[in-house]
Amino acid sequence: MEEKPNKGFLYWFTNVFWYHYGKIALIAVVLVIIAVWLTVDALHKETYDLNIVVAANGPVADTDATALHSALMKKIEDVNGDGKVLINIQTIDLSDPENLDGNQQRLLLYLALPEYTLFLLDEDRSTLYCGKEDTFQPLANYGISTDDPNGLRIYVGDKPLMKDLGGYAYYASLSDWTVSGKGSKAMTQAAVNALQVILNTGE
Repeated sequence: MEEKPNKGFLYWFTNVFWYHYGKIALIAVVLVIIAVWLTVDALHKETYDLNIVVAANGPVADTDATALHSALMKKIEDVNGDGKVLINIQTIDLSDPENLDGNQQRLLLYLALPEYTLFLLDEDRSTLYCGKEDTFQPLANYGISTDDPNGLRIYVGDKPLMKDLGGYAYYASLSDWTVSGKGSKAMTQAAVNALQVILNTGE
């Protein structure tokens, strides 16, 4: 009786394994690659000690926030304990016709993220979001007095550190997620400290 030739691993891999399990294996490999990439990306992603949003109905460039960033770097501490101070200032032009929906969605996203704690909004956006329940917290809770009737914002458009940011009528508000059991008290305090810097620098 003639013996069947040993066709080896390559034959088995191609005609048995790959035939029956090829698609599943390919999907598994792709998922592993994605998982590794996300893990590496997360490990190398910068974590900020302070996140600020500057949004206005007009052009605001990232470079416009240079003076504000420099002033805050002198006062903000290493909140997350990684040995360095990083401040993230996101600028949004809500008048840009090419990115109107995208920029509006960006602002809504930042409002929904606990790590974004200080918002510098033009008068229209400030009025809109201060009218929404639980978006911002009363400034009096953080030792900041304001003449604004709702107590949720303070005018900072005339402050020296805001002059480079397009000259808009900016109001500052604090988003404190610790009141709902989320967020970070240290990051909230960093936002309060930053607001105090804006209010007091140049006076």
